Amino acid sequence: MKRTMMLLIAALMVLAICAPAVMAADYQQNGQFIAFYDEDQIAKDSSSSKDGGTTFVNPDATKKAATLVSTVTRTDPGDDWPQFHRYVKNAGNSPCDGLPQSNPTVYDFDDREVIGTINPVIENGKILVLTGYSGFDEPQALTEINLTCIYENNMTVAWDFALPRTVHYGSWSSPATDGTYAYAASDNKLYCVNLATGTEVWNFTTLKSTSCNGGPTIGGNYVFCSDWDSSNCNYYCLDKDDGDLNWIFNDTCTLKDSGYFQATPAYESVSGNEYVYLTGWGYDNVYQQAGYLYKVNVATGAEVWSVEESGKGAFCGSPALDSSNVYVTSYDFSTDGYLFKYSKRNGASAGSVQIERTDATPAIDETNGLIYVSGGWNGGDWGSTPPGVRCFYTNNLTQKWGRINESMGGWTCSVSIGDGLAFVGKESGDMNSFCYNTMYALNALTGETEWSYSQGGATAAIANDKIYTVGNNGHLYRFS
Repeated sequence: MKRTMMLLIAALMVLAICAPAVMAADYQQNGQFIAFYDEDQIAKDSSSSKDGGTTFVNPDATKKAATLVSTVTRTDPGDDWPQFHRYVKNAGNSPCDGLPQSNPTVYDFDDREVIGTINPVIENGKILVLTGYSGFDEPQALTEINLTCIYENNMTVAWDFALPRTVHYGSWSSPATDGTYAYAASDNKLYCVNLATGTEVWNFTTLKSTSCNGGPTIGGNYVFCSDWDSSNCNYYCLDKDDGDLNWIFNDTCTLKDSGYFQATPAYESVSGNEYVYLTGWGYDNVYQQAGYLYKVNVATGAEVWSVEESGKGAFCGSPALDSSNVYVTSYDFSTDGYLFKYSKRNGASAGSVQIERTDATPAIDETNGLIYVSGGWNGGDWGSTPPGVRCFYTNNLTQKWGRINESMGGWTCSVSIGDGLAFVGKESGDMNSFCYNTMYALNALTGETEWSYSQGGATAAIANDKIYTVGNNGHLYRFS
């Protein structure tokens, strides 16, 4: 059956869909736009979705049964890593304290081709990845991928769930789980799947015909997702158990209009009030690249505050939160990017520092007052811009250490931290340039290499004293 919410959308000033492609052509070393080789597939992105804004519920999934509905409300997932960059704040910091400090034991999972830049997620003994091809560039004939569930204890496949993939943007959105359901976005759909059985519970159709890079976030009783288009992108708030649509956030909700939405939202609950933090990017009124940051009230979908940052790159990545501030990076199509810090209370700027251009999300060690970023890229058909990994003090954004121009780090690799280590990859530097073929474990306080391995390296997941990462060869690696 379908539930449909009638959506009243105000008249909009439509931005030309060709604008991003034009900008990409201006900067031949721009890695932000990947798959323009497939013009027929890309053209689908400019159309609206059939049945957009509706939820389909599988009649065979008795959602309201106590055995299915996820009723557990957690404040922290413990040693698991259930969504992108671990949990709702996107801080990428694991409490695991038994990680290998040297000479790890390596397990190589090669039973499926794992998409090369995703962040694996782990919860309740299950590992979730997206599979269907290796590397970054999508095969032209690709029509579907899979949400694949792997048993954590023996690394065998539990189930595969097919997802449509007909719009080819090289999207690296990660899945998410609350321990009962798994969520994954592909094309114009967000799917909810029973984690135990791999059967569909519901799916939601977005208004635009694709999503790009930003994966779902589970916060409270909700799941948040987005779609991607140059003319009025949307963020969505859905009930996580039944997929009912609560609200849509787009340019009609703010004075600071953004062309593109591609973040994994960050979420927090403060004294019973719930908020999400969203990013976007586009161009200001003099056609400078601009980044946009929004704080939104979950109960109403109303903007609390918003920020426009012009002339310092685009906010193409996801926000990360500590107790007082929100951090976001920028990608500039012609020069370096920045790391920005804003007050969560009112959005006031609390500083910025220049870094390698990046879509990556910062990792935050609030105990030691440190923040970690990765950016740049290591060659390929679009040339190169020196990659780097940096650690800053959160209080004043001064640099503590950096590993610069050592073929380490990358614009699609978010640093993950835990047990005194910072994990980051090395890009392969070929046609899979935005995937990774080396994994580094750095001393989180000094930046020195503690160990490395000659494969893997995409954004790492840390769970139950093990590290998981994907390589450009389509393999999933586990270090223990």
